[in-house]
Amino acid sequence: MNKVISTGELEFHLPGLDLLLNIVVNVEELVTNPEDDDQIPYWAELWPAARGLAQHIWEEADFQGESVLELGAGLGLPGLVAALKGGRVTFSDYKQESLDIIATNVLRNDIKDASYLLADWRDFQVERQFDWIIGSDVLYNPSLNPYVARILERNLTPGGRLLFAHPSRPVTIEFLNGLLVPLRLQEEKRGLSVLVQEPGVPEFYQWIDFHLLKQEPPTANF
Repeated sequence: MNKVISTGELEFHLPGLDLLLNIVVNVEELVTNPEDDDQIPYWAELWPAARGLAQHIWEEADFQGESVLELGAGLGLPGLVAALKGGRVTFSDYKQESLDIIATNVLRNDIKDASYLLADWRDFQVERQFDWIIGSDVLYNPSLNPYVARILERNLTPGGRLLFAHPSRPVTIEFLNGLLVPLRLQEEKRGLSVLVQEPGVPEFYQWIDFHLLKQEPPTANF
């Protein structure tokens, strides 16, 4: 029997954009086995990297008509903003609870073009390719990153783009640097200090790095 998840509302504001999000109220109550990393509900937190990526997308990106895959979507904030910037977004996670909450957030924010993908990176049986693959703080686990590399190689459209945000994690930087040559990527880096505001928690800032990786277009054969 699935556990009932306590949810509440959070207003997320950016200049010219107001979102109403359904979020998990008590993440700790979802922990069933702290020794099993698969059972720790990372998906249920609204991490600073997700806030920063949402802001970066709103201010810098344009997805008009392009397909976007959000890996480890969690509560779906970056993907929601990508959809509002014209993307045809597929939200993916390995927890059905995540996709259920994202679907609620899609409806609440009047987003018309969204789809959902329940998939584990270790057995990612998806053939479709995407113009963009995005993710916020999803490249922190060295044991999972090789599976992500296979997804990026197989599911990114030739000439497509990757966009990842993370709180300056060395393991993430090392992983992304290792993709540059085999995937023929050109990289742009930016950073942003993100204000985090949570009820009952003092406000704080966290530095978030953004990596935009553009794949070189395929060479034409004559």
